Parts: sequence; C-alpha cells; structure tokens
Amino acid sequence: MTVTEAESLIAIDWGITNRRGYLLDRNSNVLEMRHDDVGIMNLGSSPFTAALSDFIHDWRDQSAVEPPVLMSGMVGSRQGWIEAPYVACPVRRSDLIRDIVPVPGLRNCFIVPGVSLSDRAGRQDVMRGEEIQIFGAVRLNGQDSAILCLPGTHSKWAHIKDGWLVDFTTAMTGELFQVICEHSILGALMNTQSHHDEAAFSKGVDASGRTGGLLSHIFSVRADGLFGMLSNSEQYSYLSGILIGHEIRDLSETYEANNKEVLLVGSATLAAIYGAAMTQLGLRYLTVDGDVATICGISDLWSARPKP
Repeated sequence: MTVTEAESLIAIDWGITNRRGYLLDRNSNVLEMRHDDVGIMNLGSSPFTAALSDFIHDWRDQSAVEPPVLMSGMVGSRQGWIEAPYVACPVRRSDLIRDIVPVPGLRNCFIVPGVSLSDRAGRQDVMRGEEIQIFGAVRLNGQDSAILCLPGTHSKWAHIKDGWLVDFTTAMTGELFQVICEHSILGALMNTQSHHDEAAFSKGVDASGRTGGLLSHIFSVRADGLFGMLSNSEQYSYLSGILIGHEIRDLSETYEANNKEVLLVGSATLAAIYGAAMTQLGLRYLTVDGDVATICGISDLWSARPKP
C-alpha cells in the first residue's frame, strides 16, 4: 500500500515467540496489520535494529512524515532490546506514558514500560504487553472497574478499580501445557497434532475439580490413557481442560469473579476455549478481541502523551 502523511503511529506488540504490528492513522484507524513468529527468542543472530527494519521499513519509508514507533511486550524486558523499567502497581494509564523509554540510536522509537506487583504477603509478579490490552479492553467497554482474564503462554488475571490497575496474577498455563506435551512422559502416548476435542476438554475441566490436586490430575492423563479411558488423540485436549480448569477455578476465586462478568481478552481461538470452560464452571464473561484491545490501549496511550 502507499503510505501518506495521514499516518500517525506504528504500534508493535513484540513478545517472546511472535510479534504483531499495526499501522494506524491519526484517528487510530487501522490501515494495515501484520504478524510473524520473530519473537525476541527467535531472532537468531539478527540484531533488534535489523529485525525491526525488516518488519516495518515499508511503512516508514513510504511515509511523507515518518510515523513514530511505540513497542510493548517482552521487547522491553531484560532479554529484549532495551530494558524498560517496571511501573509498580497501582498503575494508571498516565503512569505508563510518563515512563516510556526511547530506543537509543533510533529516531522517534519508544518502548512502553512493564508493570510490577509486590503485595503485603510478599508476592511478586510482572507483566509486559498485557497492560496495554487491559487498559484498552476496559476503555472499549466503557468501564473503569473490571476483572479481566488474558489467556496465553503466561495467562494473566487482573483487577481494574476506578481506572487503576490494582492487582494481577500470572498463571503459566500455556507454557506448562507445551512443556508437558513436548518434554514429559505424558507426551510419549499423546497425539499432539490432534484438533481440539470439546468432549475431552470438558472432561478435563470436570477433572480439575476432583480431590487430589493439580499434580495428581496431570498424571491421570497417562493413567487413563494406559487403561483405554482416553485415546491418544483425546489426551491432548483432556490435559488442556485440566490445566485451564485449575486456572479458572483458582483465580476466579482469588478475584471473587463468580458473581461478576469477566472480560476475556485474547484471540478468537483461545477465547472460545476459555469461554467454554468458564461457562462450564458457571462464570459469566464478555469477549474482547486481543488485537482490538491492543490497538485501543496503545493508541490511547500515545494520544495521552505530553505534547511538546
């Protein structure tokens, strides 16, 4: 496409395994989106500068007025391009824009800080990228208080109160699922190429409520498989149901979400899977597309920056 001076911002959500780019006009309308699997851990020997140029050079080169670049996610971590310090909870949107970090050597290129949590019980937690989606999701729904679930490799549950991000919790659900499937004895019997099996998944969600605890429930995948209670293709979705069921049971209780409507923020695929588990467990939820939440959150953040 031909880019004109009307463009105002290039937004990039750059994570561990993939990245997404959004070309926005001055009214925050999306002109073009793109994504690839060049996450910060997949760069190989390529420097970040080259990886960024490969991703967006046409958007910047064809513009009469070079758009600024605002990046969020793990690109600002210690393992990323340059570390953007964490902002401690409670956090407002204005706190994030105040602490954005310029990328050395590049004109008009910035990284959004992450968010950290340290509560009275001594619990520590961090996020990078999800804070953009959280503020975007509540803005899209006209809310200033909400409980949110953001499923993913590291799922987040968060509490927004009166416009402040006051608390959040990380669950390593997606990564644990991948590790078990690829590097444990359970994976030896499992068909990891199986399509999502709704019945097996639902059975796993039910199993997550039994006595015995998570570790015992995980091993039941192997035992049930050995005795023919689960086929090789069913084990994959059954394990997913166990892990997601535990996450939702535990964290919906932590955030007292049983009588509230949870904002479920993510891709259509993950939202459908988590939504099915929430319905099965009696939770109400409202789905917010993850891309739309990111676009809203990051464009809001940029528009709120102090003007020179």
